[in-house]
Amino acid sequence: MKRRSFFLPYNFILTMFVCSVANAVQAQGIEFMHNLDSAFAKAKAENKMVFVDFYTSWCGPCKVLANEVFPQKQAGDYFNANFINCKVQCDDKGAGEIIGKKYNVNAYPTLMFLDGDGNTIHSTAGTPDCNGLIELAKTAQDPNKNQLSMVHQWESGNRDHAFMLKYFGELIGSYRNQKATTEFEAYFSQLDKKKKTTKETFELIQLVKSAPFSLPFEYIGANKKAFGKTVGEAAIDSFIAKSYLWYFKGTQLSGQINKDLSKFNAEMEQFKAKKYPYYQEYAEFYAVFDSKDSNGKDDIKEYMRRGTAFLEKYGKKNDSYALSLSSMLGNWTGGKDKGAAGIQWMEDLLSRNRDPRFLNTYLYILWRNHHWDKAIEVGNEIKESLARSGKETGDIEKQIEQIKGYKVKYGD
Repeated sequence: MKRRSFFLPYNFILTMFVCSVANAVQAQGIEFMHNLDSAFAKAKAENKMVFVDFYTSWCGPCKVLANEVFPQKQAGDYFNANFINCKVQCDDKGAGEIIGKKYNVNAYPTLMFLDGDGNTIHSTAGTPDCNGLIELAKTAQDPNKNQLSMVHQWESGNRDHAFMLKYFGELIGSYRNQKATTEFEAYFSQLDKKKKTTKETFELIQLVKSAPFSLPFEYIGANKKAFGKTVGEAAIDSFIAKSYLWYFKGTQLSGQINKDLSKFNAEMEQFKAKKYPYYQEYAEFYAVFDSKDSNGKDDIKEYMRRGTAFLEKYGKKNDSYALSLSSMLGNWTGGKDKGAAGIQWMEDLLSRNRDPRFLNTYLYILWRNHHWDKAIEVGNEIKESLARSGKETGDIEKQIEQIKGYKVKYGD
């Protein structure tokens, strides 16, 4: 019988090799399920926790985890041995979106550890590196350190101040703000008058970020003198002023997104009635963000005109004004000098206070206006500042490379 021989084309062999290598690399990382109910069933059968990555399709940090952290062998070795792992996409307009709401997921990525019955054991939001992810998992596994153990301590009546700082700090850090607010307000309501106005209680109010019109915040406003004696009048005045400023900015933005400013307008009237001296300043600040043309549409030129006038009048009182106005302008515009006023706003701010924390906003408004070379220069300044502080520089290095890519692509 005559033997038949055949040869596989080289490119086919190469494709097979590349696919095999890719599959091997993928298998080294964390193996995820995509159905949470199935994950719970498997977790019960194997007596393990469920690790859930709550993500969205548009979330950049989520993609960093998915592409750079989860595939690592070290992560896979630990998580595949100790957990049932599941991914939940919270913008799928289906089951994932419902599950995200059920677990009060408000930031992405949220990394959550659940027991087989779906109870939260530990949770955080952010993008840890591989070592940080494993340390997070170990904390979740430690009954003396995870959030569930702190919940049990809270429910058992632990009201030691150091514990409360840690407990509420954990809740806020994992974006479980509603739970933190509800439990703190219940605690605050049962305190006597003397205890309510202590320095320790005010520290908790700041940590939980009690908002205007809430019970603790209104109590502060009605008892400023008592708080002033324990905390200091300047600290109380500053807390009240800043709280109103950013509360209303958030309320206005929410109203604009939902096309319903009734809550913002009604609460601004309540704020006005309190006769705080900074009402007019804040009203002018919010008016910048409500810049419209004659047809009621957003007007970027009017926004820049109002923003410049506002910063000339109030900019030196609060550095956050320039940061907020510039960031929003960067969000709204993109193109050669389409939002150039924001560059000037940031340069005016940095000329009087070159705080390294401000450089990220400066970098953002620069590249959004296609000032590539200056953006790269500022990116390198940020990198050097991080290196001097002993902090990771990987993220800014990626941004610099992205900007270089934009420069090649758009070239103006």
